[in-house]
Amino acid sequence: MTVNASDAWIDVSVLPPFVAAVLVLLLAPGPDMAFMVATGLRDGRTGAARAAVGITAGVSVYVVLTALGLGAFLATAPGVIDTIQLIGAAYLAYLAWTTWRSSGEPLEVTTAQHTGVFRRGFIVNISNPKIMLFFTAFLPQFLGEATGNPVLQLLMLGLLLQILGLAVDLAIGFAAGTFRTRVLERDNVRKLLERFAATVYGALAAVLIADTTR
Repeated sequence: MTVNASDAWIDVSVLPPFVAAVLVLLLAPGPDMAFMVATGLRDGRTGAARAAVGITAGVSVYVVLTALGLGAFLATAPGVIDTIQLIGAAYLAYLAWTTWRSSGEPLEVTTAQHTGVFRRGFIVNISNPKIMLFFTAFLPQFLGEATGNPVLQLLMLGLLLQILGLAVDLAIGFAAGTFRTRVLERDNVRKLLERFAATVYGALAAVLIADTTR
């Protein structure tokens, strides 16, 4: 089944297998899931929601660049990829340090410090350019009969991926944030959760560094 839109063909028949494949990818444990759990434990449900939107905003940048064909260009510039990833690793290491340092502080203090969570989610995701390389390999598999203007098809698939990704990230972050809310009054437990979040950020930084230097 195809529909014509502005002299370009959009093939919606690929959506069922595309949605199934995306859900499998989103529900598999990975860096984004670990980041959302850590953010929910550190910043609660509100912070998790902001981080999820930030992650989605970062994905949107790579979706557009992929649709424009820049993913193939980036694949030929490994030095650029490594540099961006190292910047992302440094930022995650900074998050790990600041989270560990502030763990267990009074809630009124940590609330003031937990601003800019949207920015945090955006930076963490945009600093992983291999996402665009993945999109470059993954999205074109679902072009179907959309040969008139593949950019339009890729943008449609990317938008759907972002919506599904946002829903999954929100669910994970809300679950972690709800758990945090239930132990807010227990200072020792809250401190442990925040240090766990710091450890997750540190581990993600280490993974990026290892991936870049291997």
